[in-house]
Amino acid sequence: MDQKYYDVILDRLPEAESRPEVLFRQAGDGFLQVEYGSVPRFNLVDSFRILTVNDGVKGKKVKGLYETVPGIRTNMFHFNPEELSANELIKAIEEEEDKLAHVEDIEFESRLISLPIAFEDSETKKAVEKYVKEIRPGAPNVIDGYNIEYMAMCNGCDVQEIKNMVCSTEWYNSGNGFWPGGGFFWPLDPRYAIVVPKYNPPRIWTPEGTVGIGGPCLYVYPTPTGGGYQLFGRTIPIFQFAQKHPMFKDGPTFFRAGDRIKFHEVSEEEVLYIYKHVHEDTDYVYDIKTENFKVKDWLDFYNSANVQKTVKELLARQEAGTKAAPSV
Repeated sequence: MDQKYYDVILDRLPEAESRPEVLFRQAGDGFLQVEYGSVPRFNLVDSFRILTVNDGVKGKKVKGLYETVPGIRTNMFHFNPEELSANELIKAIEEEEDKLAHVEDIEFESRLISLPIAFEDSETKKAVEKYVKEIRPGAPNVIDGYNIEYMAMCNGCDVQEIKNMVCSTEWYNSGNGFWPGGGFFWPLDPRYAIVVPKYNPPRIWTPEGTVGIGGPCLYVYPTPTGGGYQLFGRTIPIFQFAQKHPMFKDGPTFFRAGDRIKFHEVSEEEVLYIYKHVHEDTDYVYDIKTENFKVKDWLDFYNSANVQKTVKELLARQEAGTKAAPSV
């Protein structure tokens, strides 16, 4: 019996200069996925490019295009197939791709958000304790009731160094996902790229505002939910369904793709004080600065000899630490 195969690749753009190969995948009747590269890759430059093309396409105000969901190397376009064909949408995207010959030329508006964080707070510790009690007694990633010691082991350092690494770099949001309002953040300074395995199996509960890392990706949990990242602290509200606070007047979510966050350590009491002044008194003022992010400046920094030397040293420590740490 002959089998017929449906090719989900509707079109391709070949690799050209700083652009990787671009694949256009059918993802349902009303969805189109744009993917950079035919094999999985991690490169923040892909995200810078995706956001630039994304803004260009949205600026066209294409009739029938509902929304986009940019990620680290993909973008999902949601459209009405009765108003807009996949081929018409692909053409609009390809026009924006062709305008962008060199990623070094990319500049975009980016918010820098200062976020207080309380390390090893009591609420997050409850989530870890609940996991050990109800999901996996004796979990090897739980040491003294928390995950941060395990994180330090995997990275060949101590707990204080993990805290310093969290607070020493800006974290770039490639796009929101997993849960409404949650952003996927990556270290812009590779010298502070913490890497840890995820929970196995995942948790069933994580408190609002908890901060965790899985692989090299940092995530802030916007509401109580499940999750699988290693937990190390708690920050202030980044989601408000009631939309009472002025920061949430246009929607319950806070983070945007292209945001950067910078953590600074505070006491748990200060974090709890801010929760009250966001959710109850609604008078807390978030520390946000809007800046122009220049990709060329970041690339010059990232590729500098001093930075790359330190990165090699970090990778060596992480390799040794991962071998020494118990597997999850």
